[in-house]
Amino acid sequence: MTEEQLYDDVEVSAESFPVKIEGFEGPLDLLLYLIRNQEIDIYNIPIAKITGQYLEYIKVMKLLNLEIAGEYLLMAATLIRIKARLLMPRHPEIDGEDEDPREELIVALLEYKRFREVAEKMTIMEVRERQILKRGDFSYLSKEVQETFTMEATLYDLVRVFNDVMKSAAQEPAHEVRNYELSIEDQVEYILQLLQDIDHLTLTELLLADHSRFYCVVTFVALLELIKLQRVSARQHQHFGEIYVVRL
Repeated sequence: MTEEQLYDDVEVSAESFPVKIEGFEGPLDLLLYLIRNQEIDIYNIPIAKITGQYLEYIKVMKLLNLEIAGEYLLMAATLIRIKARLLMPRHPEIDGEDEDPREELIVALLEYKRFREVAEKMTIMEVRERQILKRGDFSYLSKEVQETFTMEATLYDLVRVFNDVMKSAAQEPAHEVRNYELSIEDQVEYILQLLQDIDHLTLTELLLADHSRFYCVVTFVALLELIKLQRVSARQHQHFGEIYVVRL
């Protein structure tokens, strides 16, 4: 199954999920996230690879009806333009021997990275001073569990796991056709009910309770709504690590 076919049989439209979640920092933030995730050298970005992954994230964000500012689409066009320039034969007498189509993007990413690192250090200092987790009171959790939730997952982290689960669901053989009558409200109640009996579960466990891609979409959007309402929190031990859904 190709990437283009991945979500074709998820018969939902943007209007089906009116949830609007704010929190994306911008296209540079997404690019930096992708670079960090794969430990890529920021001075030697594989544009073709990064462009494909960036467009995949945009596709998933659109599927989930997340608000995407025009700057995300502008960055997509910029990446495609850089990719095209790198693929074209170069003429030193016209283009210049040292010109790199990625140079402007690299400079912007380095500048953004510096500001981002300062902001992250300030956040860590704030959390240490308060000696509490960023959201909610987790005092009722065991020490072992509390140590697991040392940082809050970003929306990009959540989208990454969702995308991986959707790909996994796409590989499951379809033995029967089921007509779903499932709403976001249903799944909001379902998630809250689950977290009455257990204080946390992994995001992967939650999404793979049913291998239907439709189920994954509705459940994920319901989770975003609960996070927005601060009824639950998504936390992880380290960047790009396992994500836990925790009741608040």
